[in-house]
Amino acid sequence: MRALTGHRRTPLVAPLMTAALALLCLAGPAWPVAAQPGNRPPGVPPPVDLTALPTPASVNTLPYLVSTPAAQQTGPPTRQAPCQQPVTSGAQDLVTEPTAQRRLRIRKAQEYATGRGQRVAVIDSGVQPHPRLLGRLIDGGDYIENRSGLFDCDGHGTAVAGLIAAAPDARTGFVGVAPAAEILAIRQGSTFYSVPLRQLTTGQQTSSSAGDTRSMAAAVMRAVQLGATVINISEAACFPAEPNQVNAPDLQAAVHYAVEHNVVVVVAAANVSNICKQNSPGVVTTISSPGWFDADVLTVAATYDDGQPADFSIRGPWVDVAAPGTGAVSLAPGRAGLTAGLLDARSQAYPLSGTSFAAPYVAGLAALVRDRFTNLSARQVIHRIEQTARHPAGRRERNEDVGYGMIDPVAALTAVLPEERSPQAQPVLPSKRDGLRSTPRPNSTLALAGSAAALGALGLALMVVQTVKRQRRCPHQPRH
Repeated sequence: MRALTGHRRTPLVAPLMTAALALLCLAGPAWPVAAQPGNRPPGVPPPVDLTALPTPASVNTLPYLVSTPAAQQTGPPTRQAPCQQPVTSGAQDLVTEPTAQRRLRIRKAQEYATGRGQRVAVIDSGVQPHPRLLGRLIDGGDYIENRSGLFDCDGHGTAVAGLIAAAPDARTGFVGVAPAAEILAIRQGSTFYSVPLRQLTTGQQTSSSAGDTRSMAAAVMRAVQLGATVINISEAACFPAEPNQVNAPDLQAAVHYAVEHNVVVVVAAANVSNICKQNSPGVVTTISSPGWFDADVLTVAATYDDGQPADFSIRGPWVDVAAPGTGAVSLAPGRAGLTAGLLDARSQAYPLSGTSFAAPYVAGLAALVRDRFTNLSARQVIHRIEQTARHPAGRRERNEDVGYGMIDPVAALTAVLPEERSPQAQPVLPSKRDGLRSTPRPNSTLALAGSAAALGALGLALMVVQTVKRQRRCPHQPRH
């Protein structure tokens, strides 16, 4: 408004300009607090820094080598435990439909779409070939060692891929959400491998699980290069939240690049652990990456079988939707059957529970939506999934536990959204709490506020023009 101070205004124009300013200020709360430089609260990511994008050379250099300002890799990754021997728990003989699939009405949803023509990238521990993925499994590369994306020591990625796209089998009640979709397997992280590192600050040797946010960023870019339409990331890195925080800018730039190139990125919200501390309601003390890059990803929380938020699911203002996160059944690595559990690197059995196994339901649903509504952009697919979710209280607002609520695949494939009821209406995309994307997605309330301010300002401007015209036509009339 500074440019206006040099112009002379008539007494009539001045009140009109003041009123216009007041209307614009009323619309001001729709502008995100996070956009104010140097004033970002904990848990709000910075604006996307596209200069941090992984270079093509780094994306296509496999395996990945750790080379950071704090540490460098001193040798190849080494396996620290025998590869996965699946815990079957009788799941290979499962005849009934799994509880989660029955709750989500997966079979009914597949009457409308099956994910045909979609390529879902699973950025994980790899995906082991399995008969129920036959002909639809693509090797996307291996950032851990000189193998391929079709090698899975952990079994984790295979289970995730099965939840997304396993073909039906008459002998069992289990089927993937999008059984016609392709799986692009990118091996990026593994708890069964250690990486020898030298801390440049201390010179000491340390060891870490394979994979970090840098290799994840490269994997996201690679998935886009290889034609993914959906990306599933059932991994997360947690950091203590701080004001004006910057963490993994390359990963933030990569997921932004993906959605801007029309790829839906679905990520797990993360599970409570020694590193991932639970956030108290309304207070962010832990951030989960890439989930907190909420402008560009669809972040998935986990629920129990009864639909209630799971205590182990990290809550936060970036949570978008929820899906079942306990008692999953999926493909067993290394054999033709199913499994309800896996072994960790210490040979301890654990069930297929966690946000890792909630996210694939949503990634599969994204493939179904893209199959049925081929004209929708990635952001519009995210919007449709969010707006058709079932909030536990029946409201449309988000909360930090489950976002907009439990996904509803049938509704996502059949509902007519409010903005779609008028032929002239353009799709309205949902609000995200950080508001830092280059193309904002306002919700209907904020859109109405902005529209009201714009219409008010337009009306005032027209009044000013008409007043000036009258004054020019009638110069003999006195001014009051």
